[in-house]
Amino acid sequence: MLLCCGASPASAAISVNFTGGIIPDGSATGISASTTQNLPNETITGITVNLEISDVAGEGTFLGDLYFYLTDGNVLVTLLNRPGRSASRPVGYDDTLGLNLTFSDAGTIDAHEYRPAISGDNNTPLSGELTGVLQPDGRTTSPATVVTADSRSTSLSDFNGLSADRTFTLFAADLSGGISHQIDSWGLEITTVPEPSTTSLFLGAAGLGLGYRRRNPPRFRQSQG
Repeated sequence: MLLCCGASPASAAISVNFTGGIIPDGSATGISASTTQNLPNETITGITVNLEISDVAGEGTFLGDLYFYLTDGNVLVTLLNRPGRSASRPVGYDDTLGLNLTFSDAGTIDAHEYRPAISGDNNTPLSGELTGVLQPDGRTTSPATVVTADSRSTSLSDFNGLSADRTFTLFAADLSGGISHQIDSWGLEITTVPEPSTTSLFLGAAGLGLGYRRRNPPRFRQSQG
């Protein structure tokens, strides 16, 4: 749909979806994967992150081990930072059935302390995998010391207003040994508006060819410690 003169620029939803990899167990080295969006004439108005994690070889997951962030090299947004970790729970939540989440600032549940909203209190494990739309953890405290009471200083809206011509990197680490995790899939939904033109082509995100700009899946790589 073309917009007439004087109308606001339409937004475009860019979907990028990737396969994952096994996260090194009990190591801060972690793994990372990147995607580059070559969109110099578009401005970011929103980002969500989709993430699916399971165990390796039927071990069962331990979600309190996990640390994830999304970065463009300047902005860094913490998605998970040892969920459930607090002064009384130094190992975090011990939920064992994996997760399939969308991280969005529009969510109503803090990813770091999701149990009260889902299972009723901090001490009751989930009965299934962790699913739904959660707010990013947002805590930039070291994963070795992070607790629920720490301030949440990052959000996905930190990318808003930036050019979409950039590289996004997802970093993942499993910071406690004994249980291995694997990323089954992850993806980004990036909403942009053209700049500065007021006449633009509307691109939907509902599965139509114009609604998706797919990139070749990057390979996860082990980060250098």
